[in-house]
Amino acid sequence: MSRPIVEEEDERTHEYPDRTLLKRMVLYLLAYRGLFAADVAFVAMGIILAVWSPFVLRQAIDVDFPSATSSGDLYPLLLTSILYTVIQLLSWVSSYGSGYLVAVMGQKAVYRMRQELYQHLQRMSQNFYDHTSSGRILSRLTNDIDKVSEFLAGELIDTFAQLFVVVGIGIVIFTVDVQLAFISLTVVPMLAVSMLYFRAKMRTAYRSTRKTISSVTSNLAESISGAKVTKSYAREQVSSARFAELNRADYQSNVDASKATSTFFPVVRFIGSIGVVLMLAFGGMRLLQGTLTLGTLVLFIQFNDQFFRPMLTITNFYNTVQSAFAGSERIFSIMDTRPTVLDAPDARQMPEIRGHITFSDVTFSYIEGRPILVNFNLDILPGEAVAIVGNTGAGKTTIVNLLNRFYDVNSGSIEVDGINICSVTQDSLRSRIGLVLQEPYLFQGSVRENIRYGKPTATDDEVIKATEAIGAKAIFENLENGLDTQVGERGARLSEGERQLVSFARALLANPKILILDEATSSVDIYVEHMIQRGLKALLKGRTSIVIAHRLSTILNADRILVVDNGRIVESGTHTQLMNKKGTYYSLYELQIRPGAAPVLAR
Repeated sequence: MSRPIVEEEDERTHEYPDRTLLKRMVLYLLAYRGLFAADVAFVAMGIILAVWSPFVLRQAIDVDFPSATSSGDLYPLLLTSILYTVIQLLSWVSSYGSGYLVAVMGQKAVYRMRQELYQHLQRMSQNFYDHTSSGRILSRLTNDIDKVSEFLAGELIDTFAQLFVVVGIGIVIFTVDVQLAFISLTVVPMLAVSMLYFRAKMRTAYRSTRKTISSVTSNLAESISGAKVTKSYAREQVSSARFAELNRADYQSNVDASKATSTFFPVVRFIGSIGVVLMLAFGGMRLLQGTLTLGTLVLFIQFNDQFFRPMLTITNFYNTVQSAFAGSERIFSIMDTRPTVLDAPDARQMPEIRGHITFSDVTFSYIEGRPILVNFNLDILPGEAVAIVGNTGAGKTTIVNLLNRFYDVNSGSIEVDGINICSVTQDSLRSRIGLVLQEPYLFQGSVRENIRYGKPTATDDEVIKATEAIGAKAIFENLENGLDTQVGERGARLSEGERQLVSFARALLANPKILILDEATSSVDIYVEHMIQRGLKALLKGRTSIVIAHRLSTILNADRILVVDNGRIVESGTHTQLMNKKGTYYSLYELQIRPGAAPVLAR
């Protein structure tokens, strides 16, 4: 198949305003309104208690202590102490209740977000996967979601609660003492300036960390899946050096982010301490003048602590939110990417078919201006077995990709039994087509489960009959646990030939009316290939079949052989007819069967 080399586009994320990202993430929380309402109640309770607590202390200092000293009556002080203890217990209850509900709500929101992202990825067209590595996609579903999880599962609601605490304290202190209130708030402009200054730095830093960890994850996934190739070429040191380079970049980006954070926190603490110093100075003078009570001064100092403690929480939140914004930006960037192949609004289900395939003046290109097929025409009759051969990049696999509608044609049309494939749903179209690839993909599980993948409702007897039909029953019976043998990741515990036989049986069990074999026997050794020729006849019987051939010996009995070159059919006929022509097919066949000649028909 001809595939363009395209720079990966998944790191070219859309840039969204912070307000947009925040709104979209909050909507995931608001989907659970019952939990949200209960959490608001706990938060409101916590705010009231936080504002009330300093007044109880003032009561103890200004009223109860002097009363106990003068009269020796400790009862009022005891009541105040009990009230203060109850307030602290209720504060613990409100904090626990709010924290638990937020965690549950946040995890539900993250679960939903991850599920939506996964489902969206399932709907994405093949073009998306051509340009995006699996490791980077995995990073979206893990690393980026985890950062959003930290944000939604606690930080967001808690920070908003702290904002209300700050507002509540700001209102209350003006009702107590206007002069001290203004003095305590003189440091707020300094705090605002510092937050604005660090905002851009932290956003840039955390964007960088999301990209670098994505690169690390991508490289790691690629290295694990290609471990055998790495070992076979003794490239372990080169692979380690590449990983070290990416890992070092991730390390540096996180250090830069930490540098911004570690600078910001001390600044906020210092600003808070300035507020305490100012209140001690001015409050102390007024205390000596007799215009301020000690209880009121303690109340303001405690309020200052309660005012700047939320500021530290908000600062820490800012740290988390920048990382979450960077992660959510990458998540929403994928969610907002539309598939290039879409079902029409009025798309219908593909009915039962006979398998008549027609390509009419089809033109297609992966990259604009570099067409693979140009005005391509092909008519395949129901039940006909057509083989397609040609050099690498001729357009063989592109033909079957378009028939499966993994991509849409640029112009022209493809019809099955006179029905334009763009007028039916993709799922219903592909359910009528069986596809066996050159590199069969097996999922974790048993041989039986992988064969049943194309027809989950198949009985064990149907599975066995499918293995018999392709001549593989004895091979599977000789495995360690027969059909219940675990195949391992990507079928690693089976040989290439055994994996291909599983894919053959899977295709036969699905019983499609159209069957495509995309160089499906190229990974099967000569002995196994000879053994499954009988099975291939059973597989192709009564179906319209398209066979993309690597070994010309496997297509000698095809009803028609098409030779494709530069997206055009240059020869067509049976094996005998084409050999008699002594044209392109004859040359290819001679080159392949001549002793010592290298095969030229690779995909």
